[in-house]
Amino acid sequence: MTLLSPYRPEQRERVLGLSLHEAQLPFVAPIAQTLAELHPRLGAHLIGDGEEIAGFFLIDQDYAKHYPFASADSLGLRSFFIDQRFQGKGLAKRSLQALPAYLQAQGLAATSVFLTVNCKNAAAIPLYRQCGFEDTGELYLDGGYGPQHIMRLAL
Repeated sequence: MTLLSPYRPEQRERVLGLSLHEAQLPFVAPIAQTLAELHPRLGAHLIGDGEEIAGFFLIDQDYAKHYPFASADSLGLRSFFIDQRFQGKGLAKRSLQALPAYLQAQGLAATSVFLTVNCKNAAAIPLYRQCGFEDTGELYLDGGYGPQHIMRLAL
């Protein structure tokens, strides 16, 4: 499996086996719920480690329709996580660094990628910054688990 790849329905059971540390659960919707909400403009993607599925994320092509802070020519990065068994290996950082080239290879044209990250998610915020995401200085307040930083990666 390559580092980043599109999700295929036949991978469903393996993806449902992904898990997080208990402290991380409030920051990501349950994977079964996320898979049930997929549609052509909300695509699931996988993070690989050798032959293993080690993580997951969504690319939302309609992000700006739902989040007014996002520009019309942007994409949304959602539900990004690394399975607890694979954390600490640098996969999240490598995945985020590879994201711009991957999006281009997938034909997903955009000028930027937006995400929101919970203000309590102390591990994720510096990771996103290290990978080129900039904090817009605004907070998104409708996240369900408290305020979230709005971050943007220029492509």
